[in-house]
Amino acid sequence: MCQGAAMSLRRVLTAVLVSLLAVLATVPAGTADARRAEPTPRLGIPRTYDAALAHFDVSNDMRALKKFVTPSGNIYCNVGTSGPKGCEINVGSVKDPDVCAGTPVSDRVGRIEFRHGRAVPVCNTDTIRKPGAKVLPYGSATTIGKIACLSEKIGVTCINLKKPEGFFLHKGEYVIFNAG
Repeated sequence: MCQGAAMSLRRVLTAVLVSLLAVLATVPAGTADARRAEPTPRLGIPRTYDAALAHFDVSNDMRALKKFVTPSGNIYCNVGTSGPKGCEINVGSVKDPDVCAGTPVSDRVGRIEFRHGRAVPVCNTDTIRKPGAKVLPYGSATTIGKIACLSEKIGVTCINLKKPEGFFLHKGEYVIFNAG
């Protein structure tokens, strides 16, 4: 390598090093015991009662709301006021010929209700929505009596705390997990 090329390379490396040190000098120093925040685990759609419980284990907030709506406004749930206990989806009901066969009003499941000790899909054209429902933020849960529901970006999970039954609902899909 000739001397002129070596000098140019040295100047470039010096300029890069000086720039890097200038950037590092502007980064605030952390405390010695600072720890990196652990990311919230991403759980998939719960397909069993036990999987649903795992979602509640990582929820970050508990509230006592008898009725709520998700932040998107698409899912409304009633777990403590008069009328059916369950959740309904506004947009994204699920075409389910097996469940809705013989139902003259709808071929789509738009609501899941707790009925007689079971989570039951409902082929509905009516609504259980009532005015005044508060937003249950994503990552937050509510418990009223024996019913607990969790609002997540992926959907809503509701379970019966006294026995292994419940459901998951989101746009275009629902899952029922009833034992026995």
